[in-house]
Amino acid sequence: MIQILPTDTCYGLSWDFNKEDYLGIYSLKGRDFSRPLAFLVRDFDDLDNYINLSKEQKEYLRNYPHPWSILWVRKDTYTLPSFLNQEQYSKISLRVAKKCILESVSNTLVFPLFLTSANISGQSESSTLAMAQNIFPGVVWQDGGLCNNPPSDIFSFWESNELIFLRKNSQ
Repeated sequence: MIQILPTDTCYGLSWDFNKEDYLGIYSLKGRDFSRPLAFLVRDFDDLDNYINLSKEQKEYLRNYPHPWSILWVRKDTYTLPSFLNQEQYSKISLRVAKKCILESVSNTLVFPLFLTSANISGQSESSTLAMAQNIFPGVVWQDGGLCNNPPSDIFSFWESNELIFLRKNSQ
């Protein structure tokens, strides 16, 4: 089921890991299918189901002071749902619910989920529930107050554990 969720940056659209919701989110947002969607996972241990990170890399993520998404090579042992393009999702963008969503909200969710900002593609993110509801009336929602941080930093790691920023919004 597609729903509006508060995150640590803005309100997001989240939906179950099924083809109907996957296609629905692209339709709602007017999003180009060439732009893959992020995965929302429960916690840092859950990352291990999808990607291989060292202890040091996971610890870095736990302590990173700004909202983040990590883009990393998908584990060969993780089988994508058949409706996802294997090549397009050879690298996946992940966010950790324990870091970006209130526990009271994350406790109601079944992971993994797809996650993207609650906006029409190319337009500004929704920093309030009212903004998100105005764009997507009738979509189920959960509230969490004002989400007024810039969009997450998106990065990967070099082999030396140095960050490679694909998008940097924090100061």
